[in-house]
Amino acid sequence: MSIRRCVLACIALAIAWPAQAGSIHARWDAVSGATGYRVYYGRTAGQYSDSVNVGNTTSTVVNGLADCTEWHLAVKAYNSVGESPSFSNEIVGWARPEVAQPSPKAAIQGSQLTLDISGSNFQPGADVEVDNPNVFFDSPTVLSCNQIQVAATIEPTAAGVRPAEIGQFTVTVVNPDDVFGSKSGAFEVKVDPARFDLDDRQGPSRERLDGRDTIWLSHLFGNREGDSGYYPDSDFNGDGWIDGEDLAYLASNLGRCWDGAGWSVRVCPEMIQ
Repeated sequence: MSIRRCVLACIALAIAWPAQAGSIHARWDAVSGATGYRVYYGRTAGQYSDSVNVGNTTSTVVNGLADCTEWHLAVKAYNSVGESPSFSNEIVGWARPEVAQPSPKAAIQGSQLTLDISGSNFQPGADVEVDNPNVFFDSPTVLSCNQIQVAATIEPTAAGVRPAEIGQFTVTVVNPDDVFGSKSGAFEVKVDPARFDLDDRQGPSRERLDGRDTIWLSHLFGNREGDSGYYPDSDFNGDGWIDGEDLAYLASNLGRCWDGAGWSVRVCPEMIQ
């Protein structure tokens, strides 16, 4: 089929995500006889203020698009005879979301808080995700195309619950059209030191790290999630194992007492003069 006779059905245009922030990644079907393609785009349906010659390829990234704006794209094929008289179908979309650092950017295990996430191209109905299965982002509210609020719950909020793994994790905003943007290492989960007191029964060992706590952990040592001996409260760093890393938390604080915020020898009764 010659380019001059090309009709609308000659090119099937679609959005192909992901692309970098401020960009739309488009792809289309090849047209027999074409030696190249031109992508047209603008802010109004059927009216294209700009275009770019992308050569003989069937996909491209259109860069430098204004944020929080609906963009309309269509394609024409060309060869030495000229350009096709008809456009492809039109696609409509926003540039890919861009995610900045949440505020606050870190919280300890057991926290329940509201996160403010700034960025761009957040559409109404957007969702927020984090790549930590024991951190839950619920009830996202898009305040503007540049700001989302989300309720965050970081396990464990009760005894016997697998804790959120400590470390830095990726936050992703997903628009209703499944276009998404991510920021790696955006949110940090920190260990809750209050969890180290495994033997918290009433008595001299309560709010004190001593041999009773290490004995408790030693009985469970080497178990991982799924084993009958795995006890989530002893998995301090949330990696699914009760191992040397958990023991190290106890060892580095052994003999210390809880002062309400951390472990200190200054508040242990025998240290008070």
